[in-house]
Amino acid sequence: MSAHRFARVVAVAVAAAALSGSTAVHATAIADTRAATARQILRTSGISLAVAHQGGTHAGSTAKANITDTAGGKGALTSPWGHKPNRRVALDPGMLNGLLKLNTQYKYRIAVSEIVGGKHSATSRHYAGKAFDVSHINGKHVGSGAPHKALMAACRKLGATEVLGPGNAGHSRHVHCAWPR
Repeated sequence: MSAHRFARVVAVAVAAAALSGSTAVHATAIADTRAATARQILRTSGISLAVAHQGGTHAGSTAKANITDTAGGKGALTSPWGHKPNRRVALDPGMLNGLLKLNTQYKYRIAVSEIVGGKHSATSRHYAGKAFDVSHINGKHVGSGAPHKALMAACRKLGATEVLGPGNAGHSRHVHCAWPR
């Protein structure tokens, strides 16, 4: 199923849940959307998900583990050394869709270094399941010639409201894309 058709099917399911007034049906539709989008991300060859952290070792909280857990209907796990340790977090459907569309719509080949794992500021949207970090774009490391400004603009067009990269404190080697709380 194409990403566009998938989005339409999900929109119809969510609208039906809203019309029925059932919060359980609505919550189930959102969970199904998360899982389905995560499965699409796992199948997309242009999206690489980190299997290790720069700041520590914890296989259960890597970007790959976060997406795999979400695809299986579980929350993504935060790292034990972060500000919100060892928590399961539901990934935001808009953020997942944005991550997928950076490849399917904008044709970027990206490497995602962190989602809810790692260590971020205490109020980071990562811990709310609303952010991801990109370390490589089209095979080039961010900060070493990667087209980060264009990717940052694409994130904004896809709904990210907090987009940081080289030139922003603490973001010289990655692009941070976060969706609203």
